[in-house]
Amino acid sequence: MNSPANKNSRFVVPSMIKKKLLLFLMPGLILSGCRTDETLCQAADCLAPVVTLKIKLVDKVNNTNLLNKNTSFNLTDLTINSTAYSTSLALKIDSTELNNRYVTILSSGTETFTLNYKNYPSDVIDIRSRLVKSGCCKILDVQSILLNGKPVCPKCTAVEVIEIRK
Repeated sequence: MNSPANKNSRFVVPSMIKKKLLLFLMPGLILSGCRTDETLCQAADCLAPVVTLKIKLVDKVNNTNLLNKNTSFNLTDLTINSTAYSTSLALKIDSTELNNRYVTILSSGTETFTLNYKNYPSDVIDIRSRLVKSGCCKILDVQSILLNGKPVCPKCTAVEVIEIRK
């Protein structure tokens, strides 16, 4: 009963089944990791993709932030226009950081902002971005931000501080 043929056949059959199961299951396992479950994506809470620009106005003579409380800055001294809108943007001072104050503007894509401060020459901020899929949601991939034609950041992110010297 313990002949070599019976011994070999007892071990060959299970290993053949294992191989067939592996060949059958592997593509399913591989492909299941390559797609996002649409049911999960429908329930995802995606935020609007925006780029946040923190504009900091600096006095080029004495290096002080012109937006600080102890300066003569008024919001009426500054206007910002965008190629995405036909009117000036509503401006607010961002004072969330203790020692830095900014004018924060949001960009939802490729656009150009023109900043006018008092009687100084205008400054132009040019943003180039594209929507890319990241998991279930889309995000803005910022390709470049230029201030008056010069790059602001080598590898731009979704939040950038832009210092403008006046």
